[in-house]
Amino acid sequence: MSKRFFSRNDFSSSLDQEFAAALEEEEAGRRRSLRRHEEHKTLQLCRQVQRALNLALADLPSADLGAVFVNDVVPAHGCGHLLVYVDVPDECAVADVLAELRAHAPRLRAEVARSITRKRAPELTFVPGSPEGDRHG
Repeated sequence: MSKRFFSRNDFSSSLDQEFAAALEEEEAGRRRSLRRHEEHKTLQLCRQVQRALNLALADLPSADLGAVFVNDVVPAHGCGHLLVYVDVPDECAVADVLAELRAHAPRLRAEVARSITRKRAPELTFVPGSPEGDRHG
């Protein structure tokens, strides 16, 4: 009887290990799916912010900012803070444009808040160029 009992335990143990492995695989799949969903939502937010900022910049009274183009928006420290990469025309001083963008940041952030569906509008940090480090122009 002990041999039969032993073989049942082996079989049961084998099933338990297979079941545990299947559960781990399923959980890993859920985590991957959730991560992909979160990345998709983050990219969607960045595109919405980019569109909103380009429209808002075109409406500002400043001639220099009207010529600025937002070429990319990427998350920095999650979705609560975004890096906004801007193309500055060659005839404009980068430092002056960045200072003007910082001065208009509250208004631009308000425009972003109106355009997106979030509880809080993200903080915006303006940087010249593009994430890859090259200038489009």
